[in-house]
Amino acid sequence: SSGINAEWPLRPGGYALLFECMLDSVIIARDKYLKPGGLVVPNRASMFVAGMSDSEKYQKRFGLWKNVYGFDMSDIVPDLFKEAVVQEVEAKHVISTACGFKHLDLSVVQVPDLEFSSPFQLQITKSDILTGLVVYFTCFFDGNFQIVLDTSPMLPSTHWTQTALYFQAPVNVSIDDVVEGVVSFKKNVAVKRGYVISIECKVCNGKREVATQISQQYLLN
Repeated sequence: SSGINAEWPLRPGGYALLFECMLDSVIIARDKYLKPGGLVVPNRASMFVAGMSDSEKYQKRFGLWKNVYGFDMSDIVPDLFKEAVVQEVEAKHVISTACGFKHLDLSVVQVPDLEFSSPFQLQITKSDILTGLVVYFTCFFDGNFQIVLDTSPMLPSTHWTQTALYFQAPVNVSIDDVVEGVVSFKKNVAVKRGYVISIECKVCNGKREVATQISQQYLLN
């Protein structure tokens, strides 16, 4: 074949780009069927992370379980923090710069490349409560006319919305604070097509003094 249309970003699935492992099938098809000089469309993809503050959604998701029609169901809250939440994150709730942490050339990427650990660094742009991180992606269709599929929270919402990673302990942050660390994506051996996302990061003040350290894992199933 002289071209392969990568279906995974063009239909339901592919949250946080990699969910459902649809890209694995594209890579296998590319290596088996694509002629030399042929095209994979889209041909590039990038993944991004930013800081978010949404106390209202945080409270609705984690703060209402102490009294559910008279029952204390707060024992389930620790498990809720282990979930990567596919939801819309509005632009007003983004409180940091964004960082591109993974860039994929779909003409050469291999399946093992879809499990990785990457550093990231964010600068806080609004003093607020950092309730977590938001992950999103962009796909590029390069050619005579470039087309971009961008799922950024700063743009109109798409089918894929964003993926929210909530912190168990939100952090008070100020303008120019820095959040830096490592984000990891590993396939979930217990759930076919799922991923385990890990965050190891620290929040530093303007003097680069470490104020808070965060270590959490999330299931994207």
